[in-house]
Amino acid sequence: MKTLIKSLLILLLIVVGGPILFIALLLFLAGDGMCGNDAYAEVHSPDHRYKAIIFQRDCGATTDFSTQISILKMNAELKNKSGNIFVTRGHPDTHAPELTWLSNTELLIHRELDGTEFKAESSLGLINKIQIRYTAGGS
Repeated sequence: MKTLIKSLLILLLIVVGGPILFIALLLFLAGDGMCGNDAYAEVHSPDHRYKAIIFQRDCGATTDFSTQISILKMNAELKNKSGNIFVTRGHPDTHAPELTWLSNTELLIHRELDGTEFKAESSLGLINKIQIRYTAGGS
């Protein structure tokens, strides 16, 4: 009798719990699928090995506009992911900073950090590190 009850409980767990776990996994994996990136501007490093891309990330009507920046290798495509070096509120039309490559490994973002940023990295990478500096004003 105990074996029958255990078997029924296991079967119930599989029948009810399995689909719930499957749906939860699908929602987790589709998280970025609900968002989209729209490139705004692209600036190439002097040696053309890297590019800095300013883009607007849209995750639907319930989220605010955001201006984001990613540094990618020149031949890489902008993927449906958040910016890897900079994220702030506002649409790029009004919030995109100017970008200047000072060298092959140093990017200047013409924006003074004021604490409203969600992300503001000071470097990217481990081996071929790119330094990121911030300053107020244009060029």
